[in-house]
Formats: sequence, C-alpha cells, structure tokens
Amino acid sequence: MYFSKNAHFLSAALKITALIRLSTAGIEGIIRMILNRSAHYNPDMLDSLSWGISSACSFLKIAAIITVFYLSWKKIRKYTGLIDEDDRFEMGRLQKEVFGSDLAVLSADAIEQLILIWGMILGLAECVYYVLSLVYRKFITQLMVLSVLGQQYDSFVPLYNLSHGFKYIQMMTAILIGVAVTAVFLHDRALAVAAGVLMITFLLAFSLFQMQPLSFSGRQIVVVWTSVIFHLTETLGLLTLSVYLAKHYLGL
Repeated sequence: MYFSKNAHFLSAALKITALIRLSTAGIEGIIRMILNRSAHYNPDMLDSLSWGISSACSFLKIAAIITVFYLSWKKIRKYTGLIDEDDRFEMGRLQKEVFGSDLAVLSADAIEQLILIWGMILGLAECVYYVLSLVYRKFITQLMVLSVLGQQYDSFVPLYNLSHGFKYIQMMTAILIGVAVTAVFLHDRALAVAAGVLMITFLLAFSLFQMQPLSFSGRQIVVVWTSVIFHLTETLGLLTLSVYLAKHYLGL
C-alpha cells in the first residue's frame, strides 16, 4: 500500500522537531542573556537558575517531540487501517500499475517504520540525553570544587573541554544512526556519506579541538566545539534533512 506523493509524514515530523529544538534553544539563549550572570568564568550548567530553565525546556521539548511523532504514527495507522492487512500488498501493486510515479517513494509500512525509528531516536534518546546531562553536571561540579580547592583553576578548563563531548556523543550518535538508517531505506549514498562526515568531524572536535574564547555583549564566552557541532546538527541539520527528504523523495 502506498500514499500519495503529496503526503508528508517523516519530513514534516522532522521539520517540526527541528523548529521545536530551535525555539527552545532560542528561549534558553535569550533568558541567559537577560539574566546576565556575574559569574562569567563558570559553565552555565553550574548556575542553578540557568540549569532550571534548561531542564524545563528539556521536559517541554521531550513532550512536544514525542507528541509530534505519536500523532504522525497515529495518522499513518488510521489511513492504513482502512485496508485489511492481507489486502495491502495487492493494493500496493495495483496502485503502482494505475498511478505509477504519483505514489510515494516508499510503502506505507516502510514510512511507518521510519516514523517509529525517528520517534525513538528523537524522543526516548532525548530522555537519556537529559539524564546524562544531569550526571555530567554533578561530575563538573565536583571537578570544579577540586580545582578551586587545589588552586588550579587553569587545569579545569582543558578537563572540561575534553569531557564535554561525552554529554553529547550518545545523542549525536543516535541522530546520525537515524540518518544512516534512512539512507538505507532510500538507497541514498549522499545521506550515508553526510552522516559519516558529521561523525568524523564531531570526533575530531572531541579529541583535538580546543575551546575558543569569544567576547559577546560584554561577556567572555568560551566556545566548546563539540557543543557547537551537536547543536547545529540537532537543529539546522534536522531542518536541512527534512527539506532534503521533502524535495527529493515524494510522499515522505
């Protein structure tokens, strides 16, 4: 069984998810700028108010993403449920004979599987990411205390940079696995290569790149490149993927 080429399930869900992530990231950034903390040299995660805001945004983001993919899945199930399961294969063959290129590039069952895969990745893996962030915050707090007690604050900076990628690597890997699985479904070599390049770039930033200090709005900001790569991937990367799928693959 196939949907119309004008139907958009996976690409629409990914686009909405990317916009949700962009919105929550923007809200967090604006609130942090308004607060204008006096502790310029401590990571934002060590500030209780910033962490509370980030946690609230994370819970809203998780709930919204799960809702988006659940509704997409329910919509697919509603349409496929109109046809008996035993008759779907024959109907799909008949649809291809009659409508040809006016059908979606993948069957309804394949699209449903991709929706479930991406829902697991962007919904449940986000829950794991939050727990890892919570544990990482405790680790950095203890590391900060040890650095201050030992009057070796400068030693904290490289350790923080080196360990920061651990917070993102699980979610980054999950997203890129989603891209790779989608590439397998679509036999798309470009998507597979893009996933590989992003992972290599992240690993290089994780192991080689140093933090970069920048001045912004009178504040000294230290950029962690693993953080930059991850957040670009989960927002603009997902948005680009949704546009790519909608443009190149009908009915997806």
